[in-house]
Amino acid sequence: MVLTRTTDALGTPLRSADLGSGGLTTDASQKDLSSRVRCANLARADALVSIHLNSFDDSSAAGTETLYEAHRSDASPNLALARAVHDSVRSGLVELGSASPDRGIVDDSVRGDAGGSHLVLLGPRVEGFIDEPSAMPATLLEPLFITNRDDLSRVIGPGGGDVLAASIATGIETYLARAP
Repeated sequence: MVLTRTTDALGTPLRSADLGSGGLTTDASQKDLSSRVRCANLARADALVSIHLNSFDDSSAAGTETLYEAHRSDASPNLALARAVHDSVRSGLVELGSASPDRGIVDDSVRGDAGGSHLVLLGPRVEGFIDEPSAMPATLLEPLFITNRDDLSRVIGPGGGDVLAASIATGIETYLARAP
């Protein structure tokens, strides 16, 4: 099962209180992320891969980073999924010319969302913050920085988006073929 957003529409309805300073409030963002996890859980997905294009005020920030949850009882499948997707995306970026820096595979507790030490998409259950963690192995992929000209040029050129998408799919297929 593949879920995708082709518009800026969110997975959960917004109220006026959910917007501030031209963007989502932290609470609204958490609601949207939580609804994605709920959808994956209800679908009994075999894996959850959330793809985020990174950005930063400093346009020299670049590279691919993949996060996983190391503190759940099923941490080993999370790492295996993260590694399969990360390695495949790195190979795809090399296919496009030269890969941007490898920022590695990182435990999500070093990059947790506001209000907790873990990412909403990856869990584990944290009362009042992550009420429904994903029931399947999960990873969060940040293949590039859209604020870095070199990173972005790798995928906006001819076929770049297709290569990136195919490399993500290959990583997922690799993980699923090895999963128990």
